[in-house]
Amino acid sequence: MAKASSEELLEAVADDFHTFLRRGVRFERVIGSAHTDLDIDDIETLLRVHFVLTESTEERSVGVLDFMRQLEDRVRQMKTTTAPQSREYRGEVRGRIDWQGTVKSRARKGRLDEPVFVCSEPEEYYNIDENLVLKRLLTVTREIVTEDLEYAVENPEGYEWLSAWTSPLDGSSSRDAESAVDVLTRIYDRNVYLQRISVDEGEVTDRTIESVKRSRSVFYQEAAELLDQYRQLMRHELDAEEARDILNHTIIAPEKTETLFELYWVFSLLNTFDSAEYRVLAEWRESPSTVAQWEQDESRFVLSHDSTGEALTFHEKLEAQKIDSDGYLFRLNEVLTRWQSLSKELLGRGGSDSLWGGRPDIVLERFEKSADEEWVVEDVFIGEVKYTQDTDYVATGLRELLEYMAFVRHADGNQDYVEDMEHVLESITVRGLLFTDALDIESPDVEEGIRIIEYPEQPDIGS
Repeated sequence: MAKASSEELLEAVADDFHTFLRRGVRFERVIGSAHTDLDIDDIETLLRVHFVLTESTEERSVGVLDFMRQLEDRVRQMKTTTAPQSREYRGEVRGRIDWQGTVKSRARKGRLDEPVFVCSEPEEYYNIDENLVLKRLLTVTREIVTEDLEYAVENPEGYEWLSAWTSPLDGSSSRDAESAVDVLTRIYDRNVYLQRISVDEGEVTDRTIESVKRSRSVFYQEAAELLDQYRQLMRHELDAEEARDILNHTIIAPEKTETLFELYWVFSLLNTFDSAEYRVLAEWRESPSTVAQWEQDESRFVLSHDSTGEALTFHEKLEAQKIDSDGYLFRLNEVLTRWQSLSKELLGRGGSDSLWGGRPDIVLERFEKSADEEWVVEDVFIGEVKYTQDTDYVATGLRELLEYMAFVRHADGNQDYVEDMEHVLESITVRGLLFTDALDIESPDVEEGIRIIEYPEQPDIGS
């Protein structure tokens, strides 16, 4: 059987991506940074970047790139409204004289023959709903392109996916030809009409957007449609097709298919808890490795990726071991002690005293309340992911999984092992699965215990 391709995995995870995103699950740690030079380490920024790369499709009438290609010509169509504005002039008349205002002004001054005239002149106003929506859309787009994507815009080589923004709009190779970024920046910063419009996010309501969608101007209709699309994305309201577009884009490096492979298994585990109502991780940056939290059947669950979990530690020190007068541990202790000393003396840095440590790919902790109403770890599931069909590499992953299961400790003061000595590796308090690609071997049918789950098989660990 051929190895699972990125296209196949993309199809397998797209539906779950948009479903779980809307339910409050966070994927930052799984996806990782979109690029080492771009500070895209959260879903919202990823969605913002996706927004400025949208184009019209059968399902979407307009995209940001379509809008930008016509902005230069259309911005001249900006609407205004006029209203009379009264001003006082001395010795001259401008516009229509407001005689009632003139008499009142002269009376206040105590001289009715004073050559003071109050005149009413029409004045143009730009802060109408259509322009507020337009300015807000351009503000959001400019922030994304010049701030979120600043490095890629200034260093376009290697960011081909951004070429629609960084290449000349007229398709020429002239050094003076403007890119979409150049056009947006120039219009936003220099257009005198846009400069007169000041609008904050809260000033443009959803009702305003719906109203502008009914404008007679296609220009404003599309601006309102795009701003509405943006707000839907920020509310995580996207369909499977849009999720597929996001995942398929190089900004999250789908050529690293192992990312999609890990997403597949994270979603597979979450799907085993089909009735879970996830807690919204508002302060997710304080614990970026946490993918999801929920409560079910009087238990609390925490799913983490590439992490030691919330209340666990995967760390062993020699000082915690009983060392015989001679043997492997005695000599290993001598090696580590001397290494620490020489590292400090010769290299000016200290050496670690760690005998073993690691971070499993997937950790699921189940907590129950103790007598004093504190949440304590009741049992642990550990998943190790290997995107491979190489049995030697699978065997390495199996050993890693067994080590995690045997050595996992509580992270409290005593740091006791989670699994008691009588049940080590018997999958009672600590359970484990090894997730791999399809293997060209005949696996035995094991109902319980430590298992290898091959793609596209589904695990069953839920409650």
